[in-house]
Amino acid sequence: MKRKANLRMVLEFIRTEVENMRAVNRFGVAKNYACVRNSFFRYLRSEGMKDISFKKLTSEFVDGYQTWLWNNGVGRNSSSCYMRCLHALFNKAVRKGVASGNPFTGVYTGIAKTRKRAVTADDIRSLAHLDIRAELIKRGRNPERKDFEAFFRSLLFTKDLFLFCFCACGMTFVDLAHLKKSDLSDGFIRYARKKTRQPIEVKVEAVMQKIIDKYANTSPYLFPILSSTDTREAELQYRRAIRIYNLNLKRLSSFLGGDVSLTSYVARHTWATTAYRQHLPLSVICQAMGHDSEHTTQIYLKSLENAVINEANHKLLDHIFHNYPQ
Repeated sequence: MKRKANLRMVLEFIRTEVENMRAVNRFGVAKNYACVRNSFFRYLRSEGMKDISFKKLTSEFVDGYQTWLWNNGVGRNSSSCYMRCLHALFNKAVRKGVASGNPFTGVYTGIAKTRKRAVTADDIRSLAHLDIRAELIKRGRNPERKDFEAFFRSLLFTKDLFLFCFCACGMTFVDLAHLKKSDLSDGFIRYARKKTRQPIEVKVEAVMQKIIDKYANTSPYLFPILSSTDTREAELQYRRAIRIYNLNLKRLSSFLGGDVSLTSYVARHTWATTAYRQHLPLSVICQAMGHDSEHTTQIYLKSLENAVINEANHKLLDHIFHNYPQ
């Protein structure tokens, strides 16, 4: 009874759920829950509280938390993510009989439009031909220093992994990191997406095989991103790897110049938009990306619609009015 009484307190309940998720290897969910707990703890502290019972978690209190997030510089999309996660935890508490009602009515949980993540096919081509060593020297890096070669190889590895993700129909970095050698057979990579468990089959094209051969290693993994097969240790290795990956992509972006901004998501978004521009059917793009519905694919492509329409209109008007007198 004492344990259930403790679970009627919000922070204690979330702490328990974090442990439950870790116990079943759902580390991504556990991380989200932990982030919400830390954020909500800071809000409670600002209100002079250590914890709060679900009974006192009213609509007014939830609204106050959201306002506090906004006032402390948390963007709409980020605060919306916190609120959706807290709402999901509240629903769990209801199912476990330690909470009731719904204090989240009227709380903003939408997603505002953000700057599209895709780059152009020309940017991908420029990255493929980028001479990283020359760029480093141009920026004052001394090739005679001991750390030069390690830094160069780290950037080159990131570049190759990014290109591989793009070539593999926009494979996510988490799926790339967990690819096993056993997933490769008969010229195809067959795996299940980490996020949706959707089965994916990708033909290994020549450029992909070249990258695979370049990083041949003795571990069970296709690429030397992870080394441990222990679930918890592999998760820690993945978290470190994606931080380095995104940091290196930021460095590579500066080499490409302009407004190019590479992140771990960009390869995926760029493949989708490039495929769309090449008139691949939505159903094909959906299946290739392992989306569970075409609606998800449409979200990826939504920011492209106006550009496609404007380009089509330009070609149409140019065809009709190319001899129009000035």
